[in-house]
Amino acid sequence: MRHHSPINSRAPTHRELFVAFFTVGISAFGGALPWARRVVVDDRKWLDDKAFTEILTVCQAIPGPNVINTAVFIGAKFRGISGAVVSFLGLLGAPFAIVLILSQLYHAFSDIAAVRSGMKGMSIVATAYLFAMSLKLAKPFQRKPIAVVLCIAAAIASAYFHVHMGYVLLAGGSVAVALSKWGKL
Repeated sequence: MRHHSPINSRAPTHRELFVAFFTVGISAFGGALPWARRVVVDDRKWLDDKAFTEILTVCQAIPGPNVINTAVFIGAKFRGISGAVVSFLGLLGAPFAIVLILSQLYHAFSDIAAVRSGMKGMSIVATAYLFAMSLKLAKPFQRKPIAVVLCIAAAIASAYFHVHMGYVLLAGGSVAVALSKWGKL
């Protein structure tokens, strides 16, 4: 992975990292990754689309939730281990407390039909949200047909043929590396 300088010439402070990922943690409904991208790329301009996508690629190839890995990776990029810890705590502090409370409420009221219907409706919106995020992540590759074909092939292998993500990343990544070395990506 090539080193990408942040769009802003100044690296974020520990406080800025904490506040940014705290904002992501309390704003993310249906998945924090789209919010993390919005905060880091669009709002704060700490990274460009390409750099964020490269970091996310690394974070998808390692165990753990992608958004947590990404927050830790970005925190470490700018402020080392202490930045990673601050980003992690910012991202997870408030949601941890909220999920403890909501899990108790859900378990107390999950047998009510309106609650079940509400959850079904929310799952539809969450799916649309993830699809929109996928389109944003694909933006750096939109003018590269081979990259688009690789994205679609990886999605089909994973979604329809249930190929383990580790194998999809290994195969797709190997092809992408080879194509990149030949100047095709």
